[in-house]
Amino acid sequence: MKVHSISFTGQIIDAHVHSGNWWRNGNLTDHTKEIDTFTKQLLPNGDTVERVVVSNLDCMVRVNKDNEPIRFLSDEIEGNKKLLELANKNPKIIPLATCQPIYGSAQNISKLLEENPNRFFGLKFHPEQLDIAADSEVYNQYMDIAKKNNLPCLFHSGQSFDTQYVPASKVSKPQQIYSLAKRFPEIPVIMAHMGGNEGENTKAALNCIIESVKNNDAKLYADISWVDCDNPQKPTLKEVIKSLKEYNALDRIMFGTDAPLGRFGFEGEHNIQPINAYNENINNIKTMIKQEFGKEADSIIEKLFYKNAQNLFINKTWLPKTENIKQGVSKTKLAVIFGSIVGVIAGISLLISKTCCQQVVESSQKNRE
Repeated sequence: MKVHSISFTGQIIDAHVHSGNWWRNGNLTDHTKEIDTFTKQLLPNGDTVERVVVSNLDCMVRVNKDNEPIRFLSDEIEGNKKLLELANKNPKIIPLATCQPIYGSAQNISKLLEENPNRFFGLKFHPEQLDIAADSEVYNQYMDIAKKNNLPCLFHSGQSFDTQYVPASKVSKPQQIYSLAKRFPEIPVIMAHMGGNEGENTKAALNCIIESVKNNDAKLYADISWVDCDNPQKPTLKEVIKSLKEYNALDRIMFGTDAPLGRFGFEGEHNIQPINAYNENINNIKTMIKQEFGKEADSIIEKLFYKNAQNLFINKTWLPKTENIKQGVSKTKLAVIFGSIVGVIAGISLLISKTCCQQVVESSQKNRE
């Protein structure tokens, strides 16, 4: 049964959106223009999509034929520069630089960041398309660059268990992503799709997040794109929120859709237009939260749909507070300041001494007179 939405409006940051080409009915299809569907008009329920976190599919889609070496539609430089050009036209886009370990190089990304300072807000990896396990050491050089530049890293995450239509992933299970995140505990690592659509697969990702919070050994996050995608009651998401509340960890999940893929692109699915499918998904999530979490609902909705992504990608509240010490007065500056103060004190002392001597001389002359 469909859940009827409650009247509410607000700002949204969609933490998982794409530009570029992807397979559709056996053909590569460009989805780039469809981003405008969600960012350049109000949603039917009155919500506003303020920002979208975007990575370029051209850097992920494999175009090699059987028995050919893996290659992609665009390399790390070309594809990511193309995304920057798109962001110049649409300021709502938050660009992520898509990375191709083994097939590209960390030096490419380093150069890209240097030549485009403060333009990229994170790095994106797709272990399935790369066919490289998420816990492989080939990601290390890229993660070092993320650490140097204080950039979150978004990893496609796959299922831990077989389902009727999709087998378990061999390279992008949540536990594999968690293993990598523990090697780089300073950097936020986000599990796209939260490990699967529902049930035990989503719970596997949830357990990794909770374990990381309890052990304080990784900054592990997830976006909820496709979680409970066909269930308007959102039962899996409800349990995720309840569990994270227990550990004061509601900041670890973010709204995301994977738009404009699937039902959020072209003519949509199930005879529902993309913007209406997008709108209905948001309404169902918000309705579930309103019904289940009472007075806390508004706060949860704000965190899930806006605040968590803003703090992760834009405000970067995850950075240690000691960072401002590094940006403060250095030891060298302190030495210079201290030296200057000493010099001033010495100058004042000398002036006082000279004044006193002058007074003594004047007094002596008066006595002789």
